[in-house]
Amino acid sequence: MVEYTPKFVSEADVRSFFTPPIPYEKVSKAEILLKIQAVEEFVINTYFGGKIPPAEKVKIPVLLLVASKLVYSPSLSKDYLTIDSEKLGDYSYKIASSSIRNKSRVSPYELSKTWEQMALDILNSISPIWNVSLSNEI
Repeated sequence: MVEYTPKFVSEADVRSFFTPPIPYEKVSKAEILLKIQAVEEFVINTYFGGKIPPAEKVKIPVLLLVASKLVYSPSLSKDYLTIDSEKLGDYSYKIASSSIRNKSRVSPYELSKTWEQMALDILNSISPIWNVSLSNEI
């Protein structure tokens, strides 16, 4: 495997984004690095015209985008309580609610889309390419 050196977020940042941090047995270093590389290249080319922006400016949206791509993993969705039932052959069970007050669960899809939308909103607001300004405003 070719090693990728992240520009904005590290593998440790991504693992620590989740509570508890993602163990190596659940998601490999290679999988995380590939997702970081894909997201970083997307952000650089789409929002900054191929120029590398300051890391402090894009760290949070990049982290949110990488996390949104990882949360789909079945092992993560089970460990981080974003699914509420599973069926294995004839056996099925429900996972207890993570909060007594909040009985509803968020699907991995909804969680991913929320994080993704937050990241894209941040990127749209800081991108020199996509900034919208009103003309003739007094």
